[in-house]
Order: sequence, then structure tokens, then C-alpha cells
Amino acid sequence: MNPGQIKLKRMITVGIRSLVSSSEFTRWFDSQRAEDGDVIVINNSFIYRKPLIKPTKNPQYLCLKVKGSKPDPATFFVAQPGSFDSDYKLFKAKSPILPELVPLDKALETEITKLGQLVFVLIGKVQDIPAVVRMNHSYVQELKFDPIAQGPTLVEEYSGGGRIFVVTQLAAPESQWNSIKLKLEQNFDGDLSSLEKAFADAFEKLRDVARLRLLLPSAITTRTNNSFIGRLIESVSDQRKLYEIALQQYANGDGGNGHLREVMRIAYNFADDAIRLLKLLVSVCDLKGVLLWCTIKEHFDLAEAFRNLPWKKSNKKPSLSLYREIISGARNQAFHSLLSFDRTIEADLAGVNVKARRLTLLPPYSRRKSVVPFDFEDREMVEVLSELTRVPETAVPVEFWEKNAEVMRSFELLLQKTEDALWELNKIVQH
Repeated sequence: MNPGQIKLKRMITVGIRSLVSSSEFTRWFDSQRAEDGDVIVINNSFIYRKPLIKPTKNPQYLCLKVKGSKPDPATFFVAQPGSFDSDYKLFKAKSPILPELVPLDKALETEITKLGQLVFVLIGKVQDIPAVVRMNHSYVQELKFDPIAQGPTLVEEYSGGGRIFVVTQLAAPESQWNSIKLKLEQNFDGDLSSLEKAFADAFEKLRDVARLRLLLPSAITTRTNNSFIGRLIESVSDQRKLYEIALQQYANGDGGNGHLREVMRIAYNFADDAIRLLKLLVSVCDLKGVLLWCTIKEHFDLAEAFRNLPWKKSNKKPSLSLYREIISGARNQAFHSLLSFDRTIEADLAGVNVKARRLTLLPPYSRRKSVVPFDFEDREMVEVLSELTRVPETAVPVEFWEKNAEVMRSFELLLQKTEDALWELNKIVQH
């Protein structure tokens, strides 16, 4: 093995050793009555995948043997034992279905040769690039996005002739316009409102055409925080810190329920975005098993953080979809919709005379959805009322939000370890 592969193997072995030294693994192992020569297989997916994660699980699983009645932390293997649901599975040494064990060194070499380049999109460097659109105004002809400009401004003359507005970001057109407006008021005698409208229209076009460039890393690329996954980590970290601050302020009794609502707001946004990112990570690991091997402990820790949430309030099995459902329901209860009813309403219409108009049978098949089968007086009002619905609401204990902070921390660590592994793999593949 070359130095890069040795370093990668060390990353994997450290993760496995950390996993098998955990209290969760120890409890499982103590219940197995394992003997020397038995094989411990570590699952390659620790979360309930359906219905959110589509790709088929990678058939390869990390393994280690039992030696001296304990897990052997010195030698590791890869095997294909078939899918199972538990975190770990023990195969007896004399079992007729004992899977073939491939030494980790050999499995690593095979995985690296078929890794490909596309996976390194995740650590590609993200760059802002300028963009220009035409403006529908006689005074200014173009609107340009230039991220390295000194600030929003009006350029009187440019290479093509005429005038151009320059903006430095694409998030807040009002602030960009206000900065330019201050300079215009000194020299522009025309109708500012028409110019502002032309600016607003062009700004929307600019946002549509503007792009970020992503550059795949090369052998000499220096690691940067401005990678695709680096930006994701930064965003997750910022949201996690805001969440913990709001949670602490709520625990201190500072500001009443306002801080708890902030906790729910962040958790609601995190649940949607984190689940999408986790689907991506798990799917990539399904396709590139070596990436999972490098991050096995972090995947397990995240699954444990999910499992440690107080799911007992629900009879359903803990899953990503249920996680999102619980947080969404808690947010609905805290903020309510405009229609703040917690139950379905049934009106007692006993004695109400419904004046029938028409019963239509056997309509043409192509028009079946547009024909009203049973028409009656005030049918239109019933249809309008029936469009009103309520959103599900869930009562969630404060303990849930406290433990959810660990979910966010574990997810951040998983992203960080994934980035570490990808940079190490990139060095190996490029050389």
C-alpha cells in the first residue's frame, strides 16, 4: 500500500475501533455468547431508509473477528453477507453461511480503482462568476453582477459605451438599489421611479442567469473551506449555534416562549435541509462503499442521536420521515395556522332540506372529472367550505428539542468527516 492508502486505512480502523468500544456495541456483544473465530459484521446503514432513500444498499460490509473472547481490534475485513436490519450481526465460525472475508487492504485497493471522479464534486471549489443582463432604460443599458466590486455603483463609461449598474450580491435588490440611488440623486434629472422599475426587472433576470462555478480538485489543489461541502458545513454549523443559543435562552427563562419558537423555526428548516443532505450522503455511500468505511462511526453516531430522541410519544418506528413529521407538527402547534382548530368539524345538518337539482349518470369518460354527478342548491358553497383543511399538530416535550441539538451536532460531524475522507481519497486517486 502507498502512503495515501495507509493513511486512509488508518482512518477506517480508527473509526471501527471507536465504534466497537462504544457502550452500545459492548451491550450488544455481551449478549451474543461469541467464541473465538466468530465474525462480527457491521451494518452499512443505520437509519430507517424507506421511503426517502432510493438507491440499493452497498453489498459490502465491514467485519472483524472474535479473538480471546473479544473483538479483535487488529485485523479487519470486508464481506457480503446479505442485508440485515440490526446494527451488528454475529456469524458463528462454523456457520455454513459464513460469508467470504476479504482483507481490508485488498478491498480498499479494489474500491479505489473504481472510485471515479464525479464523487469529488462534493469537495469542488465554488466560485462566484460575473454576469450581465440588458436593462430596459435609455439612461442605463446593462446591469452587472460583480462579486469583487467595491460596492453597488454606476459606471458612466464602459468598454461597450454607455452606462452600467454594478451590484455586488444577488440577495437584496432593495439595499443594492438604495446604494446606487444615493449616487444617482446627485447627477440624474430624470424619473427615478421608471429607472427603479427597470432595475428591479433586470435584477430578477440577473438572478436567473447568474451562476456559481464549481471546479473539481486536482492533485495539487489546496484544501479550501469554500468547497461545496465546506459551504454546507458552514451553514449547518451556523444554524446549530443559533439553535443552541435559543435553547439555552429558553432554559434560562429569558424571553418566555419566544426562544422556544425560535428553536422550532430552526429545527423545522434543519429537518428539511438535513434530510435532503443525509439522503445524498447515504446514497453516495451506497455507491462508493469506501466513503462509508471512512465515516462509519459518524454514521452510527448520527443514527444513535436520532434513536435517542423521545420517540415513545409515537407508536411508529423512528425514521427520517417521522422525524420531519414530528417537528412539522410541533411547529404547527406552536405557531398555528390562521385556522387554529385542533379537530375536524362536523356540522349537524339534521332537518336541513337539500334541494336537489340534477343527478348525472354515465357521463363521457373523457369528461368524467368536469361533470358534477349530484348537483343541489348551494353546492358551490359546500365546495368552498370543504376546501378548508387543518394541519396536523403534535405536542413535543422540551426533552425532544434538547436531544435534537445532538442530532444537529452529529450531522455536522458527519459532514466534516465526509469532507476529510474525500480529500484523502482525492490525493490517492490523483497520484
